[in-house]
Amino acid sequence: MRVGRKTRSRVLLGAVAAGALLLGFPASVRPVEAGTLLRHLTLDKTVPAADSTVSGPVTEVRLTFSEPPLLRGTSVRVVDSGRSLMSSSPPMTFEPDPRQVFITLDPHLPPGAYTVQWRVIAQDGHVMRGNFGFEVKAE
Repeated sequence: MRVGRKTRSRVLLGAVAAGALLLGFPASVRPVEAGTLLRHLTLDKTVPAADSTVSGPVTEVRLTFSEPPLLRGTSVRVVDSGRSLMSSSPPMTFEPDPRQVFITLDPHLPPGAYTVQWRVIAQDGHVMRGNFGFEVKAE
């Protein structure tokens, strides 16, 4: 009997899932489909909010993730519309809630359009990255 590639993949996936159950892996990390996990670190909230217009000085950028990222390897950068890097502190975690990562900007951002580029490493070792924009309008 000849077995197709899809059938072999499903059999292998079933064996991996059964092994995960036997080893006691939590349901959140058991495979559902090849290359897919039930849970990934996600960016839940930003301050300033993504695609928002803010009036007044912006002195920090804060990112809240679905789970605490590893600080090692974390990068948060703010660039203006001309792609110039804005001066900021290294990324830090917020002690009461380690899901939050923030940078302080010195000096505060003048009016203009900005892009936040971020990169973090999840607890499971996956590198996650993204970007979002916001605008600072003159007071």
